[in-house]
Amino acid sequence: MWIFNHYASAPDRPAGTRHYSLARAVVRRGGEATIFASGFSHGGGREVRVRRGALVATQTYSGVGFVWLRTFPYRGNNWRRMVNMASYAVMVVVTQFGRPAPDVVVGSTVHPFAALAGWAVAKLRRARFFYEVRDLWPQTLIDLGAMRANGLGARMLYAIESFLVRRAEVVIALLPGMTTYLDERGLPSDHVHYLPNGADTADAPGFADAAREEDAFDDNLADLAAGRAAGEVVFLYLGAHGRVNSLDVVLRAWPIATNRTTTPIRLILIGDGPEKPALERLASDLRLTTAELRAPVPKYQVPALLAAVDVGIVHTTYTPVYRYGVSFNKLFDYMSAGLPVAFATSTAFDPIEASGAGLTVAPDDPDALADAIVKLADASPADRRRMGQAGRRYVEKEHDMAKIGASFADLVGCPAATPGRR
Repeated sequence: MWIFNHYASAPDRPAGTRHYSLARAVVRRGGEATIFASGFSHGGGREVRVRRGALVATQTYSGVGFVWLRTFPYRGNNWRRMVNMASYAVMVVVTQFGRPAPDVVVGSTVHPFAALAGWAVAKLRRARFFYEVRDLWPQTLIDLGAMRANGLGARMLYAIESFLVRRAEVVIALLPGMTTYLDERGLPSDHVHYLPNGADTADAPGFADAAREEDAFDDNLADLAAGRAAGEVVFLYLGAHGRVNSLDVVLRAWPIATNRTTTPIRLILIGDGPEKPALERLASDLRLTTAELRAPVPKYQVPALLAAVDVGIVHTTYTPVYRYGVSFNKLFDYMSAGLPVAFATSTAFDPIEASGAGLTVAPDDPDALADAIVKLADASPADRRRMGQAGRRYVEKEHDMAKIGASFADLVGCPAATPGRR
């Protein structure tokens, strides 16, 4: 099985490991799984995988192969990013030649050109083609005001989407409302299979393979532990610092919250992205003494980090496309760790409300978010623990990556695991 995902990551970097987890499920059943991804860090804006002078690098984590591709460098959302996407599609088609043919190719749309390349390679190699829809292109861009619905770009992206939906043997959907979306578009939906994002609820498999740099991280944990021992309630945002996250709302909510509670509170934002420099300037302008922005951490360090805080925060700007649902990795990581969540997002499918794992408020409203922060800060430790446990139970039932991985392995045709298989 080959997975084409431009932004896929192994557990040694601060990025999503969904496909690593799904591929491990295939490997456990005796299959072979390879992920083709760019070596260029979207968040950091630099090449992190492919050495100077080379075009390709390979690595293996717990039996899962990674083919890292050199792609065109960029910063920000401009023409260079579009070239970066196109360069991935070209590189993934070129580098697959000479490799044994796969049985299945999964093309994943963080952007549609990766999925289109997946269809082309599946056609060339006479493999089954699965189309995974992670982001709705161009609908998300239209809803964010970044693209005109009747513009040439939108019409082209709609055409690619229609083509891939009709050509795929299976459409893997991360959003619970995907069938509704396709029905509204007049596209077939009887081949849609819902496999959402999730969290590894049992352990962090394969993370020990990563090269560890513990000293600075341990200092961070000790710092958080000292604050909590002194009575602080620590709030954490973990993830991308991009336009859709609108973390300026979180920063603006923070001084409002600190003025409304006598409970000592602290905010840590960990991650990277194109909006981070502006957020750092805003934090300085607001003179936030109990909030700080920190560097991203590798995925394998996330469980220890989540165990060292009290509350998770998720904020996304109002986006009409969320009427089809949301599937945020960070949200399920929080819930799996037993953290209550301040959830500022507008969606018809709200896991926090459904599970009772925290408080949901309207997005883009610092006052409303501040109110949720204060309520969670002033709640008793027992009440926060009760909310966190409710979220944990919900993830175990609906978003356990071991179960999702098993469903994925069934879907791509791996036989059931037998004794002796890894």
